Amino acid sequence: MKNTFLCIVMFLSAGITMLSHAENKKTIKGFSGGMMVHSGYQYGGDNPFNLNISSPTFGIGGCAKIHLTDHFRTGMEGFFSTAPIRKGVQSGSYNKLFWTGIPCDWFWQKGKVAPYIGATLGGGMETAFYLFEGDKHDWEPEVKALLRKQPFLAFDPYFGIEYAVGKALRLTLRADWLLAFNKEGLNMPTGPRIYFGFIFAH
Repeated sequence: MKNTFLCIVMFLSAGITMLSHAENKKTIKGFSGGMMVHSGYQYGGDNPFNLNISSPTFGIGGCAKIHLTDHFRTGMEGFFSTAPIRKGVQSGSYNKLFWTGIPCDWFWQKGKVAPYIGATLGGGMETAFYLFEGDKHDWEPEVKALLRKQPFLAFDPYFGIEYAVGKALRLTLRADWLLAFNKEGLNMPTGPRIYFGFIFAH
């Protein structure tokens, strides 16, 4: 968890630094960035054990964007999403997704409210850990366990709304459906997520 948080902080710091420099150019209308937590549900799964890994999923991430026009913005974002797996395996099993990419969205400022719609194109990694026998709390080697990583290309359509609570601070509510593709086609699991977070805008 500490490594995840450190990666997100470094990601946002680099993004904000880049956007601050970019703001000096006349073509930049502004910038925004922040962090979001999310919850959702994933279903389906590619595994040879016929495991049904449908499960709630939870995670965190962030974004940093430059506003190229009054209605269009782009930048970078990244998220982690972890789903504990309990059906057919021992406690401690999970399916984790990490993805990052370039988001592009259109937004419309209406007073304090700004609805938006867009998509992110990028890539990521699926990590599956299944513990078939044993105890996650002991220090004994587990013979019947599996750890597998699968890279994927990511296309993530999303929509949401921002609400200004101050001159530079906004709350955001967002929904998406991550589509992950590997060499075999659409990567599973898949499913919707709802995000809530804060955005600093200038």
